Amino acid sequence: MACCHPNCVIVSHGLNAMQENPMPGKHFLMKIALAVLALFVLLNFGGVLAAQQYTLEQALAAPETSVSAAPLSLNRAIELAEQRSEALQAQKAAAKAAQSEAVAAGELPDPMLMLEVSNIPANGPDQFSLAADFMTMRGVGISQTFTRQDKRKAQANVFSKNAEVAQASELLALSRLRTGTAQAYLDSVYLQQMLELLQSQRTELQLQIDAADALFRAGKAAQTEVFAARTELGLLDLRIQDTQAMLANARADLQRWVGGGASGELLDNTNLAQSRLGAVDLSESLNRHPEIIALQRTEDAALANAEVKLQEKSADWTLSVMYAGRGPEFSEMLTLGASRPLFVDQSARQDQAVAAANSMAAKARSERIELYREYLAQTQRWQQTWKSNVKRVADFDQSLIPLTQQRTQAALDAYRGNTGTLSEVLAARRMELDMRMEKLRIQMDTARLWAQLEYLIPQEDQP
Repeated sequence: MACCHPNCVIVSHGLNAMQENPMPGKHFLMKIALAVLALFVLLNFGGVLAAQQYTLEQALAAPETSVSAAPLSLNRAIELAEQRSEALQAQKAAAKAAQSEAVAAGELPDPMLMLEVSNIPANGPDQFSLAADFMTMRGVGISQTFTRQDKRKAQANVFSKNAEVAQASELLALSRLRTGTAQAYLDSVYLQQMLELLQSQRTELQLQIDAADALFRAGKAAQTEVFAARTELGLLDLRIQDTQAMLANARADLQRWVGGGASGELLDNTNLAQSRLGAVDLSESLNRHPEIIALQRTEDAALANAEVKLQEKSADWTLSVMYAGRGPEFSEMLTLGASRPLFVDQSARQDQAVAAANSMAAKARSERIELYREYLAQTQRWQQTWKSNVKRVADFDQSLIPLTQQRTQAALDAYRGNTGTLSEVLAARRMELDMRMEKLRIQMDTARLWAQLEYLIPQEDQP
């Protein structure tokens, strides 16, 4: 008797031995079935469970990469971040999976094997017997669906395009990793400089307070000047505490990227006045932006899927053969068959699937164009602000800070010559400190913009 499965054809072989052996016990057959099921679950899912166990426990508990005691440079920080990044590993695994799927999709489907016993008595004295009734037929069957080569190529091409999407996503993850690491590193550098500046000013202010206190005790200065100096010291301590908290947060962010290396000394020699995207034509460069490339690959994958749907409008044939027998007194039977789907309404099914795939490709294309426009405007703002900040930092060095230094020195000279007050000295020092702190703040903002521009489009020659 032929298999009724649409993709199956059976080759049936007479099994005379089954007529001679009695039917096994029901409990025995149930034990065998449960054993086979347990073995199937172990073989098919045991490895998956083991992989999940490793991913959740062993990978998270993996030791940090050993870090030398030497100062940590920006390039080295980025190298460490790339070595410990699980986001990059995830995209590499996705690309590898899609490539493997492409190989599998290019092959013919596996043939199907079926063991069959048909026409088993359902009642009467021979109920459920496999050998008593002459109509009971035992067989083994096999079938093969012959997927056309063009369709298999189209299916494989979909997974190849998905691999390219994963590779583009890896570039995007790499860009974000390098940008985030650089920003956390440079934030730590400039906050450390701010803290050192504040602490040095505190030391000088403490000396000034001690001198003012001595003059007050000698009757040469007013007590209000001592109180003003101590108030200035309290305000400076608050700024130090705020800066220490911001530095701790920046260090924690850097540790998120590079691990244990974030706790050491940072050695920065970054030239913030030079950037790969600082003075280039962004309209051309942004075509190599990882997210733009990813959407381009997504569009290609959607078009490849549309080709698969188009190929599916032509049905594949399934060929089958059956070789069957009942008992030694009956002739053995050979049956050949062929089957294929019947497309009764292509306009409502196959054509709609093709249209849906083409619409997904159009969606990816529109998203890519819109995202390109958004990134172009955003990167132009980064570029202009970065250039403006570089000029502002130069202005601080050339004029603003020297002027405040001269004012502070003049106030000190007047105070020492008894022609000025301590309050004037404190005000001059506060202005000089504010000017230096503002310069460092602008440098930190410039550094963040520099990192955005420098690592927006990853290159092989970068760390």
